[in-house]
Amino acid sequence: MPWHVYIVRCGDGTLYTGVATDLARRVAAHDAGRGARYTRSRRPVTLAWSTTARDRSSAQRLEAALKTLPRTAKERLIREGATAMHEWHGLPKAGLTFLRQLRRNNRRDWFESHRDTYEAALREPMRALVEAMDVRFAGFAAEIVGDPKRSLFRIHRDVRFSRDKSPYKTHAALWFAHRDAGFGVGREAHGGAGFYFHVEPGSCYVAGGFWMPPRPALDRIREALAEDPASFARVVDAPALRRTFGPLSTEGMLKRLPRGTAPGHPAERWLRHQSFTVSTELPESAVFRRDLPALLERRYRTLLPLVRWLNAAIGLNEAVRR
Repeated sequence: MPWHVYIVRCGDGTLYTGVATDLARRVAAHDAGRGARYTRSRRPVTLAWSTTARDRSSAQRLEAALKTLPRTAKERLIREGATAMHEWHGLPKAGLTFLRQLRRNNRRDWFESHRDTYEAALREPMRALVEAMDVRFAGFAAEIVGDPKRSLFRIHRDVRFSRDKSPYKTHAALWFAHRDAGFGVGREAHGGAGFYFHVEPGSCYVAGGFWMPPRPALDRIREALAEDPASFARVVDAPALRRTFGPLSTEGMLKRLPRGTAPGHPAERWLRHQSFTVSTELPESAVFRRDLPALLERRYRTLLPLVRWLNAAIGLNEAVRR
C-alpha cells in the first residue's frame, strides 16, 4: 500500500504536515474533526499538496524534513511543486542530525534505510545552496561557477587505499570552480583555485585557494612566485584576508626549499608550500539561516584576490560577465 506525505491548509490559514496510506480518507478525517489534535479546532481543512513515498519510514523522514521548512518555503512548495524545495531556505536541522547519526552508524545498511533523509534534508538543500551561490558568483566573480551535480562532493568515501573502511563521509562539502577548469580537487585532478564550503556537526567552515595542486600546476605557481613575489605578498598580506582567514595553511609544507632554489630567495617564504589555502570557521547556527548565501559571498569576496592570483598563475583568466 503506498504512503503519502501531505500538507493541508487549515481554516485559520495555517499549514499541517502529515502522512497517510489513504490520503482522501485522512483529509476527510481532519475536516470532520477526527484527525490530528492540531487540526480539530482549525476546520475546515483542505488538501494543499501531496506526494507519494515508497514506504512508511521514507514518508516519515520526508514529513520530518518538511516540518523544518519555514512557512514561506512550504507555500512555495504548494504553488510550484517539488522544484520549490531546491531554493535555499537554510539547512534543515534534520541534515546535521543525519550526519551525527551517520557518524555512529557508518554502514551501508543504515545509510540505505535513511537515504530519503539524506536526500531531503542534506543533498537537495545543499544543491539549492549551490544554485544560490552560482547566481551570486555571476555578479562578482563571473569565471567561478557552481554546478548542482558537480559542486557537491560525493558522500561515498574512496576506501581503496585507506585503513578506515567506513563507506561514507560524515560531512557535506561544496566546491565552486573556475569555468575553464574541472571540478576535481587535489594532485590527481586537473582543476584550479576555487572556493570551498564545509558542513559537519561541530565544524563548519569556509575555505578557498588551491589545495595540493598537481605537479604541473604547482610548478607554474612557483614560477609565478619567483618572478613576482611582491604581487603575491600584497594578496596574502592584505589586512582583510589576514583578519578574516589568517595566514596560508602549512599543510603539506616542505621542510626544505625546492631543489635549485637558493636560501634567501625573495619568494622563500612561500616556495616551500605545496598547498595554497586559507580557511575560517563559521558558527554551526549559520547553516540554518536564510542569509547564509550573503554571508558566504562576503567571505568569498575577501578570498577572491587569492583565488584569482593562483588561477592566473596557471593560465585561468578572470571574467567580468558570463
